[in-house]
Amino acid sequence: MGKFDTTKIRNLGIVGQGDAGKTSLTEAMLFNAGMTDRLGKVDDGTSNMDFEPEEIKRHITIGSSLHH
Repeated sequence: MGKFDTTKIRNLGIVGQGDAGKTSLTEAMLFNAGMTDRLGKVDDGTSNMDFEPEEIKRHITIGSSLHH
């Protein structure tokens, strides 16, 4: 594993009530930052953050996710 300068590391938490758009916001942030090559959508089941089969089937986020 490479070494990272701790002054360049940023952690961000997104918190809000259900159906507030947290996953959609996260998808847009990852896409705009160039961390993903596609803009995933919860309603289409293509979200990078929702990967569990039940989340994809129900079109909701059930558990917390981490992305880098």
